Amino acid sequence: MWAVLLVANVSAQAPIPLHFESFTIDNGLSQGFITSILQDKQGFMWFGTNDGLNRYDGYSFTVFRHDPLNLNSPAGDDISCLFEDSHQRLWIGFRGKGIDIYDPMLNSFRHIRRASTRGLQSDFVLNITEDKSGNYWIRSREGLDYLEFRKDFPVFVPFKSAINSTPQNRSEIGSLLIDSRNRKFITNNTTVNELFFNESLRTYKLVERFRFTPKIPFFTGTLMEDTLNHCLYLNSSTLIWKFPDYNFGNARIIASYEGQDVRWTMDKSHNLWLMGKGSIKQVNIRNKGLREIIADEPESMRALQTATVFYTDRTGVVWIGSGGYGLIKYDPATVGFHHILRGYNVYQVVEDKEGKIVTNNLNALRITEDSAQNIPHFINAPAVSDKFNMSFTKDTAGNFWFARNGSLLQYKPATHSVQRFKVPFTDHTTAPFPLLGDKTNNIWMGYNRYLVKYDWVNNFFLKYDYPTKFVQYDYDFLQSIYQDEDLIWLGSINGLFCFDTKQEKMIHTYLNDEKDNNSISNNIALSFCADVEQPERYLWIGTKGGGLNRLDKLTGKFIHFSTAQGLANNVIYGILPDYEGNLWLSTNKGLSVFNIGSKHFRNFDVSDGLQSNEFNRYAYLRTSEGNMIFGGLNGLNYFRSDEVRPLDPPEVVFTDFRLFNHSVKPGHNSPLAKSIEYTHYIPLYYEQNVITFQFTAPDYRKKGNMRYRYRMEGFDKGWTYSGAAHEATYTNLDPGTYKFIVQASFENGAWNIKSSSIELFIITPWYQTWWFYLSITVVISGAVYGLYRFRLYQLKKLEALRNRIAADLHDEVGSSISTIAIYSKIMQEQMDSLDFDKAPLLKKINDFAMEIMGSMNEIVWSINTKNDAFEDIIAHMREHAFQLFSTRSCQMHFNVDDNILRLKISMERRREFYLIYKEALNNIAKYADAQNVWISFSTSHKRIILEIRDDGKGFDPANVRKGGNGLTNMRQRAAVLHGSLSVISNVGSGTEIILSFHPS
Repeated sequence: MWAVLLVANVSAQAPIPLHFESFTIDNGLSQGFITSILQDKQGFMWFGTNDGLNRYDGYSFTVFRHDPLNLNSPAGDDISCLFEDSHQRLWIGFRGKGIDIYDPMLNSFRHIRRASTRGLQSDFVLNITEDKSGNYWIRSREGLDYLEFRKDFPVFVPFKSAINSTPQNRSEIGSLLIDSRNRKFITNNTTVNELFFNESLRTYKLVERFRFTPKIPFFTGTLMEDTLNHCLYLNSSTLIWKFPDYNFGNARIIASYEGQDVRWTMDKSHNLWLMGKGSIKQVNIRNKGLREIIADEPESMRALQTATVFYTDRTGVVWIGSGGYGLIKYDPATVGFHHILRGYNVYQVVEDKEGKIVTNNLNALRITEDSAQNIPHFINAPAVSDKFNMSFTKDTAGNFWFARNGSLLQYKPATHSVQRFKVPFTDHTTAPFPLLGDKTNNIWMGYNRYLVKYDWVNNFFLKYDYPTKFVQYDYDFLQSIYQDEDLIWLGSINGLFCFDTKQEKMIHTYLNDEKDNNSISNNIALSFCADVEQPERYLWIGTKGGGLNRLDKLTGKFIHFSTAQGLANNVIYGILPDYEGNLWLSTNKGLSVFNIGSKHFRNFDVSDGLQSNEFNRYAYLRTSEGNMIFGGLNGLNYFRSDEVRPLDPPEVVFTDFRLFNHSVKPGHNSPLAKSIEYTHYIPLYYEQNVITFQFTAPDYRKKGNMRYRYRMEGFDKGWTYSGAAHEATYTNLDPGTYKFIVQASFENGAWNIKSSSIELFIITPWYQTWWFYLSITVVISGAVYGLYRFRLYQLKKLEALRNRIAADLHDEVGSSISTIAIYSKIMQEQMDSLDFDKAPLLKKINDFAMEIMGSMNEIVWSINTKNDAFEDIIAHMREHAFQLFSTRSCQMHFNVDDNILRLKISMERRREFYLIYKEALNNIAKYADAQNVWISFSTSHKRIILEIRDDGKGFDPANVRKGGNGLTNMRQRAAVLHGSLSVISNVGSGTEIILSFHPS
């Protein structure tokens, strides 16, 4: 009876339509039957299905499926449950495939299967959880398993009942909960038991804590912990029990419903989401309100009706998996803007005396704290149609006034009666527009070329001319009316006018002047609002295309705010003040909030839950309860301004790293030691010069509103604002250390102070290293020095050549010239003597002259580079031998190896070689008295071999005349050639000279 009384206090409410975002296989989901949902510590969402594991990063799904050819793929695809442990490992339970442990750092799967001993009791896994000691409890079809990790290796530990010494019975094991205090509860279809486990003895016992009677037999109940309110909740499929302070003796029923599943979740507003019979139920645990949740779109409604699993992520987004229709997501951040009257074009709203909101379609809304009730046909009078209410207003008595052609209609809600009042100005009949009921029982209206006031208490009309020349337009001249104490502000299509109700005349006219920056920015004013702090001085004006204006009533000057300062759109249909010094502006591109103090705009669009981005004029109102109301093309939004707060900026997680547009995975020869999500340092070779970082802020609120900025420290001078783009590419970074930093924010929100970053090290190529530069410096310096030394050597060599030539000229030519000079002088002195015989002297002068010519030819030949070729040397040597022996009775035998003709020899070596040759031949000619001379040129082992042999009288090398320089000079010249010279001779048997040297 006590429980029944408590249940009676639960209040049922009308179904609430909510907007859900849907995800199906068309969005990348592997399959539409969702079995489990989890958000990991990085923020990624994981979804288990009957056909694969899915990871969602806010932009795309990554699917993990079993691959029989890949041992590192999941063990199966039919997933039953997901769990993340304290080490950020993901545990995956399968139906029939045991358990996988996924390490996201290494992108690897470890498989655990059923074993007869010390293993899983069943491969059909139902639930996985971890206790405070870091041990794991696994519920399967066959009961409960206990697992420990020892040296990073999972070990199953068998345990048994402490009471009857038998292994644990699967019939007593139901759903398992380990709470924040490390207490373990097992719930079956009738009881909640606490499990006490003795780790040393490996025994357990179950102690009954609570017993309940289910309406559905054999239906296992589930427990949920509320750590904020320090209590537990029990879902028995029909009743929701609460246990305050974890006290099972103080059980309270907070809701009763017809359930068909015990899966549930609690959102951030402390609402329980439950699967009822064919629909979703929501229980507010604070006021015990029970309401049905329906979707505003048929596709989402099908998913709701087949819900299989619920999950609330860390930002409060509610995820619901369905049995075949994919996944739907409910974002409470958009609920700050409650959206009702979907499909209706709302272009005017008025509040009645009881606080109900009346719209142009004559319906009424009763708005409460957490719901809005639509009252159709609230104004139900045949004379007042819901099709022609372009403008209506309310007077101080609570009557409604509607405009009709040439007249006004007054509707009295108390009696539902309608009375017509004809406008007496018949020069041009039209429908009054717009209408305003002031605080002194007057109805103000625009009527053709006049401003008209109707005193409905005294029943008379007055008209006033506008202070400008009237021009006929296709639409009404007067566009807006606003009462500001004793002033009526009039927005026309040709300027802004101010009418003083005390003086009953127009007192000010304001027109746009392109040359005056202090004039109104646009001649068409659509909306007005008195300043919150100084209403007697400032007036805020929304224009049609000129943005927001503030008028200083004392000076008549305007200041302007437009899209250039952050306004969403320059057409402002409505302006409402809140209690925090802000102005709320409805535009053609959503809502803008303008902070008067900071002059900062914050914008909202349809992704935030607005009815659409386009609103209507006159469809704005702040109710007596403080609710803001804005209407537009797809219904209206109502909200409390203090509940619409900027979302905290989320942290960023890296999702991919690409080289040359190819994704990089951790592994051998990879720059990543672990997955990019856990990487803080990346070394790269210089050639890997096209890199891309992809990132995401795993916050699933306000779809499409996430914005990013990034910079590469060491390269970028400032932030790059990428908008919604969530990747960055860099090319040709110089070698060095960089840090890539990225931040996220919601649109128009603050940036996260805590940045996400990765350090990047570009390895210097070998040709840009310090040791390479040092080596190049040494080589170049050495080359320069070597060139210098070579040049110096060449100069010394040239100097030596010049000295040698000078010495040769002196030795071989100088003495001969001196002798010629002496003989010539003698000849000159004896020219007149008839007895002097001139012939001998002339012959000697001729001989010495010929000797000089020969010496000069030898010197020129020795220094001429054209004679470096061996062919030319042999020819010269042959000619010398022929000249020497042709006048003597000596036969010359000349033999040349063809291979030697290809060789070249330097000038100095050629000279020494030739002088040895010449000395040898001269000695034969002078002393040998030979009949034959054999001369041979050959090569052996890349050396030049000269053999000269004669059949002369020979000599004894041991008795060579002292003081003779011939052989000595020959040996010295052979030493200069770094060669060898051998002289073989015997008296009476000729002489043989062999010279061997390298040509270079």
